[in-house]
Amino acid sequence: MPSPLISALLINAPVNRHFAQLHRDPQALTEAVTLYLQTGLRRGNGVIVIATPQHIDLFLARLRQDDLEPGVFLKSGQLELHDAELTLRKFMRHDMPDWDDFHDAMKAVFERVRAFGRGTTRAYGEMVNLLWHEGKQDAAIRLEEYWNELARLYPFSLFCSYMLDVHHHHTYDGPIEEIGRTHSDIIGTPEDERFRVALDAASRDVFGVPLSQMVGFSRQRDSGEQRFPSGQRTMLWVKRNLPSASAAVLERARRYYEESLK
Repeated sequence: MPSPLISALLINAPVNRHFAQLHRDPQALTEAVTLYLQTGLRRGNGVIVIATPQHIDLFLARLRQDDLEPGVFLKSGQLELHDAELTLRKFMRHDMPDWDDFHDAMKAVFERVRAFGRGTTRAYGEMVNLLWHEGKQDAAIRLEEYWNELARLYPFSLFCSYMLDVHHHHTYDGPIEEIGRTHSDIIGTPEDERFRVALDAASRDVFGVPLSQMVGFSRQRDSGEQRFPSGQRTMLWVKRNLPSASAAVLERARRYYEESLK
């Protein structure tokens, strides 16, 4: 289950908060997203979901388990579901999002949902995740920036998810610092504290000192890094300051993490 702090953000979804979560586990993703969606539906908020069909099916099944029938909300117009890949096609031009086309596509959706919901609209999106996994990280970050521009025009909260294995060094090869820069919050997962402990154990083996202590004495270069949970923030520091050792430290941390689950 999400921590109380994470749950509060997912439940309250303050207006113009743009937050992201990096997931390894589809079950954890489903729990976080359905908490965000079901609270909005129960409160009468307009809800927009832009995701893969597979994930939409998971979310709808979980809503039904929680005694919410999605069909009722779809029929009333309070809930809209959109295929992430098909939505991207509406505004991608030469592998980059186009602002005018993005604005036109999203304007139509937000204005429809606002007419049938009350309070802040809640949006959940996976388009950036698709772009990231296609190797179009610059396009994903540009899209995040466009979402921030759209928030100047409409009162909504936005929850973005990235399916990234933060326990694998390849994840840190990409510019994930930019994910921190373009979001108001990066929320952790229930496994983050266990991951931090594993990283400390691994770095104590390699360097003789816990990585969290080393990071604590280091000034962050980019304020976006400060938004990440402790384990991910530590690995961003390693990526920047000890790149040649990052893969070895993370592999050792993975072993410690897996042992802690036994």
